[in-house]
Amino acid sequence: MLTKLIKHEFKATSRILLPLYLVLAVFTIINRLNFNFDQLQESFPLLHGLILSGYVLSLIAMFVVTFVILIIRFYKNLTSEEGYLMFTLPVTPRQLINSKLLVASVWTVLSFIAVIVSLFFLVIFPGEMHEFLRVIKDVRENLTESFGSYGILFIIEIIIVVILSILNDLLKIYLSIAIGQLINGHKLIGSIGAYIGINIVIQIITTILLTIAGFAYQTYANPMDIPRSFFPIMILLLLLLNIVYYEVTNYLFKNKLNLE
Repeated sequence: MLTKLIKHEFKATSRILLPLYLVLAVFTIINRLNFNFDQLQESFPLLHGLILSGYVLSLIAMFVVTFVILIIRFYKNLTSEEGYLMFTLPVTPRQLINSKLLVASVWTVLSFIAVIVSLFFLVIFPGEMHEFLRVIKDVRENLTESFGSYGILFIIEIIIVVILSILNDLLKIYLSIAIGQLINGHKLIGSIGAYIGINIVIQIITTILLTIAGFAYQTYANPMDIPRSFFPIMILLLLLLNIVYYEVTNYLFKNKLNLE
């Protein structure tokens, strides 16, 4: 049943999100052609500015619209009148959360990839490919020189932190919505208030931990030892927060569901 939920969620969200990718692709191609014709830029500066503005807006929309649509679907599907249908399906709240979380994570990652590919296509010209590859090689060599055999692990840890951060942002909003739905007649306001409250608590805890870590890192003789301990700790903290967000959200939907 989880597979069917995921398939349905992808189908529903793709109707809105796929056109965004198409718009980004169109503006990327138009701007690439625009940059190739210097005379066009000089003769029609206003048109050039409008085309470039459209591209920038499409980049922003790729992130903002994607994120907003995914959050709205979670809110409407599970806390509004649609929730009566969703929670009568032969699935558990955990499966509903999993399907939403997985689909939202995939779309978020795809949005990042789409923007990176778009920027790459826009700024890297065929004659500059060799220079770009050389820069990548220099970065890899510098990492190896600075961190030794830890260089590859360092990159892997950064990727893991990025993925866990994406999940953390989504799960934090899911938890806020799960708390907000407890308040009759003010679910949206309750969700926003819960989100603000959670962020304040996390910021206080983070400040305390960073202060403690700052004193601890003063004892390190080698500055290169800092990333080797910082990223594993960051990964553990994100994992812990994600588990807490997820389990509390599941508990509230399972035991404290309020669709009134």
